[in-house]
Amino acid sequence: MAHHQRPFSYCGADLFGPMEVTVGRRHEKRYGVLFTCLTIRAVHIELVPTLTSDSFIVALRRMAARRGWPTHMYTDNGTNLRGADKELRKSIMEMDQQALADGAMNHGTKWTFIPPASPHWGGAWERLIRSVKTSLRVVLKERAPKEETLMTLLAEVENIINSRPLTHVSVEVGSTEALTPNHFLLGTSYNLPQIGTFSDEFYHRKQWRISQQLSDMFWKRWVKEVLPDMIPRRKWTKEQRPLQPGDLVYILDPDSPRNMWPRGLIEQVHPGRDGRVRVAIIKTKNGHLTRSTTRIARIPIANECC
Repeated sequence: MAHHQRPFSYCGADLFGPMEVTVGRRHEKRYGVLFTCLTIRAVHIELVPTLTSDSFIVALRRMAARRGWPTHMYTDNGTNLRGADKELRKSIMEMDQQALADGAMNHGTKWTFIPPASPHWGGAWERLIRSVKTSLRVVLKERAPKEETLMTLLAEVENIINSRPLTHVSVEVGSTEALTPNHFLLGTSYNLPQIGTFSDEFYHRKQWRISQQLSDMFWKRWVKEVLPDMIPRRKWTKEQRPLQPGDLVYILDPDSPRNMWPRGLIEQVHPGRDGRVRVAIIKTKNGHLTRSTTRIARIPIANECC
C-alpha cells in the first residue's frame, strides 16, 4: 500500500503515561505520544503536558515537521485502553475526536479511530507500543527526572527502537548488516557514539549522565520485552524449524552495550536428550561464542520474508 511512499505516510498513534518530572521543587505530570510508521515500523515520540485535543494536535505538528505530514492516521479508542491509567483512559475518551478528524482532513489526512472494544484492530502497532510503554514504566517508576532529561531519554529510546533489526538484507556481498527502520530514516542503522557506562544516576550531577543511565536501563528492560517476538514460539500443533549450522543469528543479551545486536553464524549445534537443539556454537567477528538457544534469534533471509 505504501511501499513507494515516505515513512510515516501511514501511521498509528498512542498515548502513554503519566510520567513525573521535577520542575523547581514540585513534581508535574507529563504524557508521551508515540507515533508508529505502519510501513517500516519506525517510531517517533513526543512529550506533551496535558491530554487534550490541542496538545495532541501540537505534538502531531511537531512530528510532521520532522517526519512529514501523514496521509492516514490510526488512533485508539479510549474504551480499548485495558489496564491503562484511569486518568489517561478518561482523558482520551473525552478528546474531541471529530475536531481531530476535521482538523486533519483540512490537510488531506484521513483519520480513523478504531472501533470501541476492538483493540485487535491496532495489532499492527499495539505490540510494539506496549513493549515501549512497559519498559518506560519500569525505568521511570518512582523517578521524577527534570523535563529536559526526560526529553533526552525519549529521544534515546526512539533511536533504540529504530535501530532494532527487521530482517537480513545484505547491502554488500558477505555483509552481515541487517535492515533497520533507521536505514529508511538516517541511511544507517545507528550513528550515535557510545560514551561510557554509568552505574548510578543518583550520584551524577550532570543531567546528560542521568539521561544516559536511564537509557541504559531502558535498553536492558526492552531487550527482555522484545525477546519473545524475535524468538517466536509456535503452537505445539506445528513443529518449529530448529537452529542449524549455517544459520545467521542475533545474540540477544540484555547486558550487552546499548544498541549492540551481535551477529554471527552457527557452526555447531548441541541437542539435548529429547533431540531438540539446546546450545549452539556461534562464529562472530570477535571469535566463537557458546550460547543457549533461548538467547539466539535466527535472522530470516530476505526471500523468507516475502
